[in-house]
Amino acid sequence: MANMLKELEKLLSLALDRKVTMHRKLMMYLLCLILAALGILLLLLTAIGGPLKAEPQISQVMENQLSSMSDKVSEELETYTGYGLQLSRELGQDIEDFLDEKGVSVSDLNDQPELLLEIQKMMYSELNTTIRLGRSSGVFAMVNATVNTQITGADKSRCGVYLRLINVSSNVILSPETILFRGNTEIARENGLELHNRWNMELDVEGLPGYQGLEQSETGYYWISRMSLKNTWEDVILLLVPMYTDTGEFLGVCGIELNAVHFSMEYPATASPYGSMVTVIAPVENGSLRLDQGMAGNTEGTWLDNAESLSIIERNAYYSTYRSPKCDYYGIQMPLEIPGSGGQEWAVAVLIPRESCDQYILRNKACIMGVILGFTLIMIVFAWLLSKKFVRPILESFQDIREGQQTAHGNYRFAELEELCRWLEKKGKSPEAADLPPNMVELFEHFAGNVKTLTPAEYNIFQYYMNGYEVAQIPTAACISMSTVKKHNGNIYRKLEISSNDELMMYLDLFRRCDCIEKLQRDEMADASETETGKQMN
Repeated sequence: MANMLKELEKLLSLALDRKVTMHRKLMMYLLCLILAALGILLLLLTAIGGPLKAEPQISQVMENQLSSMSDKVSEELETYTGYGLQLSRELGQDIEDFLDEKGVSVSDLNDQPELLLEIQKMMYSELNTTIRLGRSSGVFAMVNATVNTQITGADKSRCGVYLRLINVSSNVILSPETILFRGNTEIARENGLELHNRWNMELDVEGLPGYQGLEQSETGYYWISRMSLKNTWEDVILLLVPMYTDTGEFLGVCGIELNAVHFSMEYPATASPYGSMVTVIAPVENGSLRLDQGMAGNTEGTWLDNAESLSIIERNAYYSTYRSPKCDYYGIQMPLEIPGSGGQEWAVAVLIPRESCDQYILRNKACIMGVILGFTLIMIVFAWLLSKKFVRPILESFQDIREGQQTAHGNYRFAELEELCRWLEKKGKSPEAADLPPNMVELFEHFAGNVKTLTPAEYNIFQYYMNGYEVAQIPTAACISMSTVKKHNGNIYRKLEISSNDELMMYLDLFRRCDCIEKLQRDEMADASETETGKQMN
């Protein structure tokens, strides 16, 4: 274990001592700064509701739910409509045949309880089959006649049969139990049916909008808006299908019941990240959803009241905002292809409480902003660490180089800096003779040899040039005339094989740069001996 730790320590030391390029570290530093700036930008965009808006996601969830629920509602209502039309054809034909057999018309059935009972028995057979096959909560049929025209309200009372399920359920019931809601008690006795606790002999057409129009002209079927069954707490919407003879005589109506309890159980509230989604069907009036005339699925967690009317107060590219007396909702709707009474248009909609949705949006935005903020802070910290560990040493190293404190073997941890130091040190050293090109060595030796041919007086002038004097300064410094200086200059140029003072300065600068200026120095003792010898010869 100890050996392993030593090996790990050695590997770590090697990694830390490993030379890296400034390019790589500076790129990392720049990348951290760019990512930090990007994080700040995303933070600002999220704060103002930029590209991370939740509206498209909310809209997508509601659109998926609406598509599913719309198909389901349409299929259910089409099924009911199909059974209602079939029931109208069967009953219409049976009643017409019965009237032909008895040689009477519909109006002759008033105050004829025996004939009306026979018709009710025919109705029961068809209605019982329909309620078992159609899986609706109730079915009914009535003829345009009443048992007793003399009683109060007889003009609104019609003889018929209304069967309802005992227990409304969203599940398919193979053998549903029915109860007699309207009709002759003889029907219940013969078929073993219980009477509804709000049973009545005949049906009241007062609450059926458009019924009078059916009596007066041959029109199509339609769905009526939500109504309360008289003397009960139950709400329903009804499909009314008229029955006519072949000659166009109005016989009565039949239809299918859609119970509010059944609808609520069949369409439960659907949980979503944004809150519970509730499905509603309702007439559309002046842009408002008349939920007080329609039906809502299970409203658990949505605070939705069936008695409300929802008006659209705002629309955006994704969904609408609906306002009710209690709270606001976000939702989308689409037309429901069913005929309404008086041409009333229907729609199916999916709604989410605005409060829960806004809370999710705020939480989601806060979460996203927290993640972005954390990422940005991490990038800033990384940039600061890189600056401290890499950028600052680079700046300090350049400061050392500028102040001449660098060394060729300094531990800068950057290959470029060490290479720069080695180059600067090598550049600052005076080249040795061995470092000079061969032709330069010969040139230096030849020039130095020519210097030795100068007389002491000429060399004295030459020394002034070596010490940096200008031509105009030499007469004063040497206490001689300018003509004498010019005479010596001519001899110096000739002996050194140069043509001008500029060329002489160039040679002196080369010797000085190459640290070879001592080769141009002459021994003063030798110069004095040479001067004495010259005097004796003269």
